[in-house]
Order: sequence, then structure tokens, then C-alpha cells
Amino acid sequence: MDETRPKQQADVGLPQKVSGFYREFKTEMKKVTYPGRKETVSTTAVVIVTVLVIVLFLGLVDYGLGRIVYSVLNF
Repeated sequence: MDETRPKQQADVGLPQKVSGFYREFKTEMKKVTYPGRKETVSTTAVVIVTVLVIVLFLGLVDYGLGRIVYSVLNF
């Protein structure tokens, strides 16, 4: 029987695979840009304010629904 699969590259050993992975990893890490202090502080402030707004909203909804359930059950 004739198999019609494409030619595969020669099998590469584990040390070569690890070495290749590390080389690619190092190349990609050189492309990464990290935010500066100013950007980090501003995005952290945005996250904190957003979380506080959501907490306030959910707290008010919980309180309101709790009062409604209480008034329905204790008519």
C-alpha cells in the first residue's frame, strides 16, 4: 500500500526541542514592552474605581431585593 502523507522532517531529539523552544521564548520576550509607572498607576486607579462602582451597585440591588422579599414574606 502506498501512503500519501507528506514527508516529515527528521525526528529531532528532546534536547534540540528544548533548546529551540528556549530560543524562541527568548526572542519573543525581547518583543514584550512593559508599562511604565504612570500607566500602571492610572490603570490600577481605573480598576479600583470600577470595582467600587460595581460593589456599590450590587450592594444596592441586594439590599433592594432583600427588602422586597422581606416585605412579601412578612405581609
